[in-house]
Amino acid sequence: MYDAGSTLAAQALSAGYSADEVIKGLDLDLPAGSITAVVGPNGAGKSSLLKALARKIKASSGAVLLDGVSITSLTKTQLEGQIGFLGTIPAARNNESVYDLIARSAMLANQISRVSPRVKGEIDQILARTSLTPLKNKKLGELSSGWRQVAVIAAALVKNPKVLLLDEPTNSLDYSHQLQVINLLSSLKRERGMTIVAVIHDLNLAARFADQVVVLKDGKIIARGDAGEVINPNNLAAAFDILARVIEDPVAHTPVVIPIRQLGE
Repeated sequence: MYDAGSTLAAQALSAGYSADEVIKGLDLDLPAGSITAVVGPNGAGKSSLLKALARKIKASSGAVLLDGVSITSLTKTQLEGQIGFLGTIPAARNNESVYDLIARSAMLANQISRVSPRVKGEIDQILARTSLTPLKNKKLGELSSGWRQVAVIAAALVKNPKVLLLDEPTNSLDYSHQLQVINLLSSLKRERGMTIVAVIHDLNLAARFADQVVVLKDGKIIARGDAGEVINPNNLAAAFDILARVIEDPVAHTPVVIPIRQLGE
């Protein structure tokens, strides 16, 4: 049943590619102003779930609701103005400057062909908010992985979406850049009441910053809830086929996973 407190929700959602159904009858409520981390083994359907929530792939059955309205009833422009989907920057964009990336996103959102004074003000605010002002004339190919990811997030933020969907936003980043991205997402939740969903491979990082953790396996949710409830040896065995010990982080008081061995060895 739809939860009125949810900004985005999946109801009996099935989706995939051609005849390959990756997401299978999935129900998920994403509360307004929350951060949800989606975790699971390779091939579990994590990226496909994000794409289905953003209508990047078509649902074969079920529905995705945005504020209680099916996203199939929204135009492409309406949908992209409400749901920001962040994948990776194509290599072809490496010669584009940070400012141009954000400006292009702003012009698309406002359906204009030139940056107006109002839109320029919004771009400048986003650059300042994400600490990108000193880098605005840098080409994307010249940035570190962490700053590239922040630039992509900034390009989505200029559209002022209600929901931000991120596919592995901290992948291949060092600890400093991971914290840079995670701290930005956490502040967006606080300041804008934004609903954020991120696919995360690092379970310990997911536990520290997410309000809820969703564990996927074979296109289905096998556990969902607070990290302290969800990240436990039984769920790790069921999802990842590993024997693991879970202890408490002495600083954040969130679960820390210590893998011991693969099951069946």
